[in-house]
Amino acid sequence: MRANRNITRIDRKTTGGYLVRVMRRGELTSWYFSDKEYGSKRKALAAAKEYRDELEGGLAGYSAKQLAKKQRSNNTSGVVGVRLVEEKDPRWPSQPTYRYWVAQWSPQKGVRRTKRFSVEKYGEDKAYKMAVQARKKGVAEMEDR
Repeated sequence: MRANRNITRIDRKTTGGYLVRVMRRGELTSWYFSDKEYGSKRKALAAAKEYRDELEGGLAGYSAKQLAKKQRSNNTSGVVGVRLVEEKDPRWPSQPTYRYWVAQWSPQKGVRRTKRFSVEKYGEDKAYKMAVQARKKGVAEMEDR
């Protein structure tokens, strides 16, 4: 992890300092540490790091299971952890395209599980529903870490 994570240096003509910003559960907490107030850049940075560490320790983050359920803005399937894949098979001169819905989750730290459901075999709707169901089952079995 970066030593100065969540800390930004701000330099202006007459003053400078460090801004600590920590976001947890959609809420931003920030505080400014002026070089002038702390006597030097080094002391202001040390105070900013100390504040940041206290702040991060006291704020509740998301567990892996909670993060697995959090919808992102770039999600196109409508379900977290489910996506549509279209792949061309370069082994053949005609390069056929295969479409399948993929469900993905992490049952424990460092382990990833993936299930694929062919659109050709099951049809668009059934393959999607099977992927959604597999994802729900996988997330339900996740360790809460």
